[in-house]
Amino acid sequence: MRKASQKRSRRAEAPTARVAIPWRQGDRVHWRDRAGIYRRDVDGEHAEIVIAECVYRVRRVELRPG
Repeated sequence: MRKASQKRSRRAEAPTARVAIPWRQGDRVHWRDRAGIYRRDVDGEHAEIVIAECVYRVRRVELRPG
């Protein structure tokens, strides 16, 4: 069980948190050491990318510029 002081506290943002880059359709991206093409934004947090004709739904913060 959590203490009362812990229930009211907010979690601090991680100092290494990345800022989401505004990707556009057709941009080359890297995800988990694999290169692919950005397809579209699914919601504010996830995106679809295409790698070797397979579509993956990934978190946008995990993408790096290609």
